[in-house]
Amino acid sequence: MSRDFANYESFQGVAVEVFKARSLDSIRSLKKFLTALPSPSYIRRALLQAIYQLADQDPETCRWLLQHRHYLEPELNLMEVAQQVVTEQLQSQGLTLNQDFKFTSDEQLEATEAIKMTLLQEVSAGERLLLEEILFMR
Repeated sequence: MSRDFANYESFQGVAVEVFKARSLDSIRSLKKFLTALPSPSYIRRALLQAIYQLADQDPETCRWLLQHRHYLEPELNLMEVAQQVVTEQLQSQGLTLNQDFKFTSDEQLEATEAIKMTLLQEVSAGERLLLEEILFMR
């Protein structure tokens, strides 16, 4: 997706500020506000980029948001995003889904500790928080 929509980054900035407030009601309002974007893919991208920006600026608030990720659905399904990040990263390293790693019925990553550690070293700070909170839940 190109970033050719004139105010795209301002929508992303609003999302970051709303997330920092840690208010579930505000997140619901944000999702309504984001319908001004031209398509669902823009909304999804704005939310995801805001999460990655928040991970850099305020990791604890980002963890809170990831723990309440269901409030971002259906516009953004973070479980799908996390699984996509893992699959792309591990397949680029020559690993095979359902052979070297897989996702369990409760959507957790099943892989050796060595694979998990390598994965966490290869991803961005935002992706690392996403994976830790969603796929590596305690």
